[in-house]
Amino acid sequence: MLHKFWERYNANPIRSIVKSFHVPIFMAPFPALTICPVIPPPVARRNIVFASLRLPSNMSYTTGRFLVRYGPAFANENAPGGRDHIDNFKLLLKTNNLSLIDFIKALRPCEDIFESCAWQDVDTNCSELFKVSYTFAGICCSFNYYLEESIKIGRATKDDDLLTTPYYGPRTGLQIVLNRYFLIEDDDIDEKYIKSSTNSVGLVVFSHHPLEYVATIATRQILQRGQYVLISVNPIINKKLSGYYHRDSTSGELIQNCVDEKTKLDYFPTYGYSNCFTSCSIKAVLQVCGCLPLYYTPIAEKHSLRLCEWEDFQCLYANADNIRIIQSVVRDNFTCECFMPCQSVHYELQTSRLLLNGNNNYNPSLLSLRSRNVFFAALCAIVDWIRQCRICALGPCDPEIPPGTASPPPPIILACTVSHLPTFCSRIGRRQDPTIG
Repeated sequence: MLHKFWERYNANPIRSIVKSFHVPIFMAPFPALTICPVIPPPVARRNIVFASLRLPSNMSYTTGRFLVRYGPAFANENAPGGRDHIDNFKLLLKTNNLSLIDFIKALRPCEDIFESCAWQDVDTNCSELFKVSYTFAGICCSFNYYLEESIKIGRATKDDDLLTTPYYGPRTGLQIVLNRYFLIEDDDIDEKYIKSSTNSVGLVVFSHHPLEYVATIATRQILQRGQYVLISVNPIINKKLSGYYHRDSTSGELIQNCVDEKTKLDYFPTYGYSNCFTSCSIKAVLQVCGCLPLYYTPIAEKHSLRLCEWEDFQCLYANADNIRIIQSVVRDNFTCECFMPCQSVHYELQTSRLLLNGNNNYNPSLLSLRSRNVFFAALCAIVDWIRQCRICALGPCDPEIPPGTASPPPPIILACTVSHLPTFCSRIGRRQDPTIG
């Protein structure tokens, strides 16, 4: 066994390099924050919307109230309970000459969520910071989210145009206080028609890149009633060192094994690992159902694609497992393959929670998003390559490698986060890269 091990790595030695250094934190964009409720719209908002509706002649008051309460949840194929109410829902909207999107937007305005907002410890109008956005979870509210505007104009947003900040620490970044009446669920636990997978009275919070679509695999936190949540952000930039490639063992061709900024996606102006899978998901649902669910509205409007109507929901329900792509797949009539960008930014998050005691009249839920440290590892890459020469017992082909020795097995790609603590490296992948002449 030892002899075979020696033969393998003597014939195909690997050399590894890790290169990392510090740069100021404003070299990375501040993350976007997307907030999605997991409870029905507040009763006050439901009353306003219901009062503006005209009920069909054959629809009861109780049915109308029920549809207004659960309408936003029904507009997603992952809420199968809605399939029994499609006909009534369609009739209600047709009677009032409303589209599904307009109906949900009327029930989910961002201003209902927030009591107050502050950016960099300065009170700011929440409507200036948050806008309606589309995610896999439906219609939500986002801060610092550039992707939809980039899709609309059909042009990639430059890194220099993204929001950055030189400030860090607990009194910086974004802080929001939720409306004290928003996280009040008036459903009896035994009568609740739709139960969230989180079983929470609260919000799902996504921290993500400003140019990244919030898809199924997005990192999330839960903000529940009576909590203070502090999300600390460490941005990390991974970049492939230039001049190194993976050599294909069959063809001998040098392959980059990552995608550069010239790589284009069919439905997004900016390449991203998550965006690539979302683009595949769009292709999949178009292929199967011939339309796009409402959470892809910006893409549908830009590319003149048909949004799914109520009659399409049966197709969405039946194919729910096949129209959301989260990994590379090869099927008989569908292929999706995504690679990491040669340079990318992702955010390492640390969440702290504090339960509010409820003794004060004003004791709402709070959410704070800020950068933890002033420095981070800006460029961190590990480059593995197969040398074109053999290591010989008589002497090294490379003066850096002692005679008669072989390198260890292919190592793991490392992402190094640097703060005031010693450098910490987490394993995020494996790669065998290029040869040197």
